[in-house]
Amino acid sequence: MDSISSAKFNQIPVQQAAPQTKKEEAPKNPSDSVSLGNQAENFKEGGGNWFTALLDVRVPTTTKSFPKADVEKIMSSIKPGDVILETNNAYPGWQILEKTVFNSDLTHAAIYEGDGKFLEATTGDPSGKGVIRTDLREYLDGRIMVEIIRPPYKSEEDKKAALDYARSQLGKPYDSAFNQETDKEQYCAELVQRALASMPNPIEVPITNFFGHKAVGPNAFQKIPGAETVYSSGASFWKSMASHYPVYMGALAGAAAGAVTLGPLGAIGGFVTGGLLTTMAGNKIQAGSFSLFPE
Repeated sequence: MDSISSAKFNQIPVQQAAPQTKKEEAPKNPSDSVSLGNQAENFKEGGGNWFTALLDVRVPTTTKSFPKADVEKIMSSIKPGDVILETNNAYPGWQILEKTVFNSDLTHAAIYEGDGKFLEATTGDPSGKGVIRTDLREYLDGRIMVEIIRPPYKSEEDKKAALDYARSQLGKPYDSAFNQETDKEQYCAELVQRALASMPNPIEVPITNFFGHKAVGPNAFQKIPGAETVYSSGASFWKSMASHYPVYMGALAGAAAGAVTLGPLGAIGGFVTGGLLTTMAGNKIQAGSFSLFPE
C-alpha cells in the first residue's frame, strides 16, 4: 500500500531532494515507485520484511507503459494536496492483497507536494527509508495505472497543514505490519490518511476493519464525500490479472511436460517450475534481469 504539476502552493517551500528511484520499472514509484534490489535479501532474512518482499516479486505483464500524453495531462492539472493513487501491473502480489482486504483496484497512495514532487511511504527506496520525496514525472513511467483525487479542503491552511504533516514524516521506516495504532512507522495510505486528519478542518477517510485489524486502503480516498477525480486511467484488478497470461501459459506448459514424464507429482512440479522460469525470463526482457526481484 505502496509502491503515483509544477504549480507552487502559495509559496510553501519545497525542499530540494536527491533523485529517487521507484518501485515500478527498472530502475524506477510503482509505488505507485523504486529499486527492489534489496528485497531478495529481505526475503531471505525474514522478520518484518519477508511479507512485503514476497509482495514485491515482479511478474511480467502485457500492460503497456504509461502514455506520455497522459503524463502531460497530469502534470498540467495536479495541485498541491492532491492524492495520487497508483497500481503497478507488474506487481500482482500487492494487487491481490489490496483487492482481498479493501476491494481496491489500486495499491498505492501518496500526496502531491508541489514543484513536481510528492510524498510517499514505500518499500523499495535504496536508502532504506520508508517515507520519501519522489519526482512525479519520473514516477509516471512503467506499466502503471494512475488516479488523481482532489480532497474537499476547506482552506489553504488545511492544505498546508496536511503537507506539513507529511513532510514531518520524511525518513520514517515503512510500516510492513500496517499498524494503524501508531505513526512511528508509515505505510502509504496511512501517511495520507494521517495528513488529512492533521488539518484544522480534518477530512475523515474510511478505515477498514479486517478480522480485527484496522487499516486504510488506497480506494478509501475515492470514497471521501465531495472528493473530485482529476484524472483516472481506469485501473482494473481483473484486467491486471489477465495481463500475466504468458506466465500462466508457461506454467501450464511446464505442468503438461511434468505430467508426461513424472505423472501427477511431476505436473505440480512442472507447473511451479514453468511459472518461475517464465516469470524470470519475462523479467529479463522487461526489466533487464533474470530474477524475481530484478529492480
